[in-house]
Amino acid sequence: MSHRLLGGVAALAIALGALAYPSAEPVRAASADCTGWTSSLVPPTSIRVYQTATKRTVTVPFRTYVEKVVAAEWGRSAPPAALRIGAIAVKQYAWYFTMFWRGGRDAAGRCYDVSDSTRDQLYDPGRRPSAAQLAAVAATWNVSLRKGDRFFMTGYRPGTGSCTAHIDGWRLYQRDAVDCVRAWGDTAETLARRFFSYVSWTVPGAGDYTGDGRGDLAALTVDPVTGETTAQVYTSDLEYKAAARTSARAGITLDATPSDELLGRASGDVDGDGRADLVQLVRTADGIALEVMRGGPAGLAPATTWWRQAIPPADPAVPADPAVPADPTVPVDEPYRLVVADFDADGRADAGIMRTLPDALPTTPETPADPPVPEVPAAALDVATSTGTAFARAERTWEGAADLASSTVLAGDLTGDGRGDLVVLSPLEAGGTAIGVAASSTRDELDTLARWATEPLALDSIWTLVGDATRDGRDDVVVVRRSGADGIRLVVYRSSSTGQSFTRLHFGDPPAISFAGSRFSTADLTGDGRADLVALVDRGKDASGVPLGSDAWTFLSDGTSYAPRQWFTSPTLTWETTFPY
Repeated sequence: MSHRLLGGVAALAIALGALAYPSAEPVRAASADCTGWTSSLVPPTSIRVYQTATKRTVTVPFRTYVEKVVAAEWGRSAPPAALRIGAIAVKQYAWYFTMFWRGGRDAAGRCYDVSDSTRDQLYDPGRRPSAAQLAAVAATWNVSLRKGDRFFMTGYRPGTGSCTAHIDGWRLYQRDAVDCVRAWGDTAETLARRFFSYVSWTVPGAGDYTGDGRGDLAALTVDPVTGETTAQVYTSDLEYKAAARTSARAGITLDATPSDELLGRASGDVDGDGRADLVQLVRTADGIALEVMRGGPAGLAPATTWWRQAIPPADPAVPADPAVPADPTVPVDEPYRLVVADFDADGRADAGIMRTLPDALPTTPETPADPPVPEVPAAALDVATSTGTAFARAERTWEGAADLASSTVLAGDLTGDGRGDLVVLSPLEAGGTAIGVAASSTRDELDTLARWATEPLALDSIWTLVGDATRDGRDDVVVVRRSGADGIRLVVYRSSSTGQSFTRLHFGDPPAISFAGSRFSTADLTGDGRADLVALVDRGKDASGVPLGSDAWTFLSDGTSYAPRQWFTSPTLTWETTFPY
């Protein structure tokens, strides 16, 4: 692919113009159809390839085509991050031409999208991809790149092996990308932003438990007496038409976990299969454990233990289990928080355990003129990275001032580098809430907590979530505010292009539903790459005091506002004991 944008391809790029990229939404091809693929979010199923040796056109499964081209165009020894961005560049180049046909035909008049030579990309059906190359294609299969909101044609050249020697905003330089990984620890997402410039990294279907490409609602109903939990998954209709429909997967009953033993739950794809899983942190007889409920076509599977850590009990007379490692620095009765995000950028979500440390830390005034502020309890984040089947030993990645008893802790990729960041929302003495971010770094640790924004309402008057509501490839902080006596307003704190601050966006006034009687989660319900909201709303009780269940509402994001509508009603989801994920 040494002349990726020369000749006819360059002429086409000039003819289309700088703003003539296809829409990010499904569209028809710009000229007469060949393959005529219509979606820029879901890759095509096949591609028509002109064979230069036989002068014939063949139809090839698209994934097979991408794997063979990656094998031919990219070295087997390249670091995983470089192979991943290479797989995306190969895929999106060919994908573009299945949508926007150039008019190529073979001698028999059969149309083709690309040729098998370096005029486009080298496709050799006899080439065998390595395990690393196959893994790179699999890890990035659902990823696409956009400039603004426009799908574009990716190109690549060999480069010279110096990280920043060739950056033009349109091409990936292969050897240069390898050097960026080795010199600077770039992830695939960082490479995309470095070489293609001002791009968004789009992955549709966040919160998809079932694998149908659209986000779902996992509703966990807890028996307040026994702790027995029933997990139910509700998935949107595949077409997701104006009339909302839902299909409920078979529920599962989990082992009883009393409320005083459950330390936290969070969602993320911990096994790397493209489906969301539920992770819970529980207190055990000798310490703490991480359990995983894996997502699948039938819904959630029963919880299995992926990680355990023994902690010396408060009573020294009770011996700890010697079979698991102990952490003698953490009393078992201290507060814990669980966050789930891909902290090491390997395509699998990891479990982060926040806990209080013994000593308080003095906080630094914002400016020298500010009055002294009291000490804040010290906290730490230990991350147990996922292997796909278990969590590895937890490693300390952050320490700082955070009062877990009065703060909300979240995680997501706020900076757009593919690594998870820590979000801490803390009360301010003067009122309101500080939104702080400890950003990921290339040193396998997080930076110092920095205030990115200030929310005017207190923590008890807001519900906070993390998700990419604007489809720019950076997670946002979504805030549901109490409005008036008991209504709601929706505000999005959008991560800036520098990944160092938030811009506050008003996302509209929703219908009159109760703030106090609602619980919220995020999921990409439409599969368009934007995080939508789901609300479980209390339907109250009948005249005899029997709960009437819950209404489910969706708030669909178009990048600038949320469109509300009622999704379904369930008399069996008792609101007081049901929690959405």
